Amino acid sequence: MVPVESSGCETSKQKQKNGKAENQKRNDKPAKGPQRGGGNQPNGSNNNNNGKKQARLCPGRDTYERMNFLYQASVLMADSVPALSGSYGKLMKSIGKKATLRIEPAIKRTLCARCGVALMPAKTAEYHEHSQGNLNFVEVACNVCGYRKRYRNWKGHKIHLDDPKSVVETLTFETKTE
Repeated sequence: MVPVESSGCETSKQKQKNGKAENQKRNDKPAKGPQRGGGNQPNGSNNNNNGKKQARLCPGRDTYERMNFLYQASVLMADSVPALSGSYGKLMKSIGKKATLRIEPAIKRTLCARCGVALMPAKTAEYHEHSQGNLNFVEVACNVCGYRKRYRNWKGHKIHLDDPKSVVETLTFETKTE
């Protein structure tokens, strides 16, 4: 391994030389070895990006990946084993609550609020349109537990996160290629 030199840092050979001189002054205490971690770069990473802008690290990325896996497993199991789908959905929600991470509303609407099963039309849920005066609603009924939920469906209605003014920052995840 080649020692990395950066401003204000010593190489391992320089540390050994300085360590020997300091050891003689301090009654021959052993010098510490070279420090690991890549100098002053965050997370011990080297500066090998070749001028490309690095993606910002997201706290809780592993938690998002776990929640994504559980959601996919819940959708896959919804048709064959609804009880297992429900447990995966509930686990995904509880992980998100514990880590205080928000689940996107589009994904929230595909999970039953009571039992956690993935709501798939004609398989685990029934969708009906209702109107009361000028207001239109879509009612989703879970076939597993019987829970019913109404969502607004009128002209001009937007979910808060669909409005570009409400989004402060969007994080993108890049996979590491080796």
